[in-house]
Amino acid sequence: MDVKQIGYFLEITHTGSFTAAARKLYISVPGLVKSVDKLEEELGVQLFARQRTGVRLTPAGMTLARLAPGYIRQHELLCAEVRKAADDRRARVEVGMTWGLLSFFPRNFLSSFVLQNPDVSLITHNYELTGCHQALLSGREAIALYFGQIDDPELQIIFHRESPLVALMNTEHPLASQQSVSLSDFSPYRLLLLNSDPGVIEALERQMTQAGCAPQILMDSGEWPQAIELIENAGYISFCLPPSNMLSEKLKTVPIEDLPLTVDFNMAVLRDVSLSDAECRFRDYVVQLMNMRRKSAGKEAGN
Repeated sequence: MDVKQIGYFLEITHTGSFTAAARKLYISVPGLVKSVDKLEEELGVQLFARQRTGVRLTPAGMTLARLAPGYIRQHELLCAEVRKAADDRRARVEVGMTWGLLSFFPRNFLSSFVLQNPDVSLITHNYELTGCHQALLSGREAIALYFGQIDDPELQIIFHRESPLVALMNTEHPLASQQSVSLSDFSPYRLLLLNSDPGVIEALERQMTQAGCAPQILMDSGEWPQAIELIENAGYISFCLPPSNMLSEKLKTVPIEDLPLTVDFNMAVLRDVSLSDAECRFRDYVVQLMNMRRKSAGKEAGN
């Protein structure tokens, strides 16, 4: 039902005639009659009993007259909320991320964007992969960053990267001098895993166990600082994506010959849904950052 038609209906109800209502509404009487006829046709009921002296409400018309003010208020509220959301969205970026994804980026990944874009309100939420997918489909999130694969034609993949896992260790570790290592090389040493992409970590733990080098410590993906401390000062080896932006002078990455595992990273949005300026800025920021990582990886490979 067109809310304008409901407004016309109420004005006829208040004035008691089409002529008086048309005068107050600044429209023609035939135009007003046509609007009411269309409303009655849509509802499938007669709203007015039309008489020479004016009109009177039918029982159906009385019910509509009672409910119509609330309907109009709800419509006005809905419009106001939608406009407010549109206005807020111009300066807001809501991003859904799978757990552990921040370990894929530099430590200042989020803070750098916020500082570079002080007019933007950045909001992030963490999900499992299916939750991230649903949050994007429902419109709760404008952009999704996730480890893993989602096969859905409704999604547009803006950026995709597959990166192999490498061993992360102290530069003074006995294995650090090797050009590459194999899983069996890890057996004498202490290992730790951080839960990022659940599928990859599960496969990694299984392969390590089969190779006789089961990890001693499993950590939540948000515990990278603690993991780095163990790697730097306690001789632990962990795993990350090259090049690692968390590397210090004390840390080094070494390729693993017999570990054909890659982490599948994607940035996606809903297909055919336009992004606001703020959302575009975040999208471009991530793409630029990932391309910089690719160039860095190429230079390291060349060296």
